[in-house]
Amino acid sequence: MWTTKVRLKHHCLFGDNCEKAKATCVNFSFNAGRKDGFYEVYHFGSVYGKNYRKLLELLKKDKRTHYFEADGNTVMIVERRRKREIPGMFITQELIYTKPVIVDVNGYETWELAAISKIPLMRFVKHFKGCKILKMEETKLKNIYFKTLSPDLSTGQRNALDLAMREGYYEFPREIELEKLAEISKVSRATFREHLRRAEKKILGGLYQ
Repeated sequence: MWTTKVRLKHHCLFGDNCEKAKATCVNFSFNAGRKDGFYEVYHFGSVYGKNYRKLLELLKKDKRTHYFEADGNTVMIVERRRKREIPGMFITQELIYTKPVIVDVNGYETWELAAISKIPLMRFVKHFKGCKILKMEETKLKNIYFKTLSPDLSTGQRNALDLAMREGYYEFPREIELEKLAEISKVSRATFREHLRRAEKKILGGLYQ
């Protein structure tokens, strides 16, 4: 089994709008094909951050969106293009997602994929100019867990988790403490800690159900 982790930026539905809204998203792209003279790809994922509603509105209004449906921060989109030019359109039966695609507030995407040989991974990478390979290695088959993309988080829980991740709370060594995160959020330390712990419990619970 071969795995790769790559980072890229290009003009796309999610990257452009995450950068405009200063919000983030995680998603999977699938069912790519050609229909009525267009290339189509389906996206399923979740949007995060205090500006997530702005991101949803931008995604809905984007001319590249052919179909849009949202429930809370979970979104389903069918994207249409005249040309076959975005990563989701190059996901073949040879490629396996090992993690959802992460799109950050600067429009950069992080993809983690696997295949039984290196060739399909390199073929995917070569489609995108400026694509940076962060990892490309042959590895033993490991357990792959697809956790829920959109656990049932309250707005406070979602915002607390997003802020903690963005500010380096989960880095080692830790880059920020709870007191500072609570200050940024303009809530008490106890309130912020409760939001964060409840969010962590819901997400971790999804891994072991």
